[in-house]
Amino acid sequence: MTAKLQRMVELSARTAHALASDTERWADFLRTAAWNYKYPFQDQLLIYAQRPDATACAPIEVWNRKLNRWVKRGAKGIALIEDRSSSLGLRHVFDVSDTQSRQSHAVPLWRMEEADTEAVLETLENAFGHEREPGMELPASLLAAARNAVEDHSADYVRLLLAERDNSLLEELDASHVELLFRETAQHAVAYMAMARCGQEPSHYINSDDLSSVGYFTTLPALSHLGAAISDVAETMLREIETTVRALHRDRERPLPRTIATQESIPHNEDKPRERMIEHGTDVHAERGITCCRIWRSRRR
Repeated sequence: MTAKLQRMVELSARTAHALASDTERWADFLRTAAWNYKYPFQDQLLIYAQRPDATACAPIEVWNRKLNRWVKRGAKGIALIEDRSSSLGLRHVFDVSDTQSRQSHAVPLWRMEEADTEAVLETLENAFGHEREPGMELPASLLAAARNAVEDHSADYVRLLLAERDNSLLEELDASHVELLFRETAQHAVAYMAMARCGQEPSHYINSDDLSSVGYFTTLPALSHLGAAISDVAETMLREIETTVRALHRDRERPLPRTIATQESIPHNEDKPRERMIEHGTDVHAERGITCCRIWRSRRR
């Protein structure tokens, strides 16, 4: 293992321990992860550790070739650990703040507006099966959707956690209590991320007591399975919201139908592939937690 790779593995482990022992830092991490929700937990940890203000990360090849942006001279990349099956390696990404446009193109990050609320509420209800009560506002809907999504997707993570809870504060608890703590911790974290990404202030709805149960996940294996679940479920929710918001904004920006197509329609048509290039995406699977554990175990080699 190279010296820099070793430093990144150690940085990842130190950051994980710090988050589990400090609720305020956990909340700060969730805000960073909210903007980088298409990255897995182990990448989110290193993005937070190196650039907590990062909002859109991509490799230099994507910035240069796909998004027509230069990485600024002297910009320092964010090192991420790459699991290459037989070994570990490093790859680097850069935040949008490290880049500048060649052709004055704005970076197509989605942002939720007040006019999007009703459609997003409907999306959450349809996608995650919670019953929307009359007058239910977006934060309450995000909390309900997070609860349902975690309950629907937590079984594999809980099974892995129960097998690797030795030496954590979960060790002496019975299985049902561990599962309850896991779900409550994950639900609040997912909702916190979703609120932050949707322009709500999560601390108004989720307080430090709600987030404090992360303190039970005091070992790296325990935290890795919790973090993998949170990143996967949050990605699922936020992808649904993103799809809805982008569709609404495209419809609003679309010009009235004309008999002859004009050049103005071309940049709009090119936005969609550019949108997909800006953020790294992965499918939902429990192996993320296993990868995280493998990285941290490599410290001893």
